[in-house]
Amino acid sequence: MLHLVSVRPVIRVSDVLRSLSWYRDNLGFTPEAVPAEPPHVRCVLQRDGVSLMLRHANAVPPRSLLPGDWDVYLTLEGEALAELLDHARRRTPLVRGPEVMPGGMVEFELEDPDGYRVCVAERLSDVTGFPPAVG
Repeated sequence: MLHLVSVRPVIRVSDVLRSLSWYRDNLGFTPEAVPAEPPHVRCVLQRDGVSLMLRHANAVPPRSLLPGDWDVYLTLEGEALAELLDHARRRTPLVRGPEVMPGGMVEFELEDPDGYRVCVAERLSDVTGFPPAVG
């Protein structure tokens, strides 16, 4: 019987060191790169039981710039969104948000060095101070 233990999305990036630094510094992921010294060919990023893999690619596919066209959607819990939002917005521009979506989640979006869209979301008990989504 097959027993699946994890799913790890793989993101192709042009520079593993640059990307792992971005995910570490902006979103708090812990990187484990291979090989340990640059130039890295891949890296596993982990935080709170969630993992992503970065893999070097000579050609990164062109990215869509449509609103809501995410490559990574991170869902938080524990009323952590405001703290991560404050941390991230001091280090990188926000693409969208924060805003309260019609379903009640508060979301904001960032863009990594290769143009991948990362949406961070959490259902908060108090959304005071967050504007509703427009459109």
